[in-house]
Amino acid sequence: EQYPEPLFTNSVIHGDIDVYDSYEVEDISVIAHGPYEKSKKALTNADGAFLISGLGNGTYEVEISKEGHGTKYHYGIQLFGNDTVWIRDELYERMNGIKLPELYEVHTSDYYDFLSEDKVVITTNRSQGEIPARVFLSEDKEVSYKNFQCTRQAHSVNRRGFDTLLLFVENLPFQSGRKVYLRVYICNPDEHYGYFNKKTGILTFSTLEKDERSSVMSFTMP
Repeated sequence: EQYPEPLFTNSVIHGDIDVYDSYEVEDISVIAHGPYEKSKKALTNADGAFLISGLGNGTYEVEISKEGHGTKYHYGIQLFGNDTVWIRDELYERMNGIKLPELYEVHTSDYYDFLSEDKVVITTNRSQGEIPARVFLSEDKEVSYKNFQCTRQAHSVNRRGFDTLLLFVENLPFQSGRKVYLRVYICNPDEHYGYFNKKTGILTFSTLEKDERSSVMSFTMP
């Protein structure tokens, strides 16, 4: 088997890449993976701009990465003849080395009267500080970052008189009386919305630490 030869090699992918909360946008790696044997790579300049030229016709996947930051992908970029395609994206710093504390229980408004019906808190073995955590929730007990109905950033809350730090999760869309499962992961809280991965069909967070996660926990919506 041999790789195909392109009919045209005059297409270009160019664009701009930012780094959240930083001006260090030089030397970000941008790689175009296409239907041919070799991928083509470019590095961003001091303004975050890049250009990859001489690309053959076909469908490409673009990989954007920087050491210490999350990696993002753009799928299904189609080039024909002399096409020029522009893309823009933003990278976020990974939360390397941060460990998820021990999580005790999920509590609802039935337990804490300061909670409304669409909010829960998770008690932890920490007494203070911040935990950069994202919560994935589902009515399926096999909930994970790949199998979820909704996801929320968890806010660390220190309440006066409490000896444990609370992870506060709000705006839950589940109906009253439904059993809900959740799993917590370490993830950069600045990456609020993630991006839709067209290849897998799920919302993806580039800085999510897949191995730094809790066990599955459950609660009943009040």
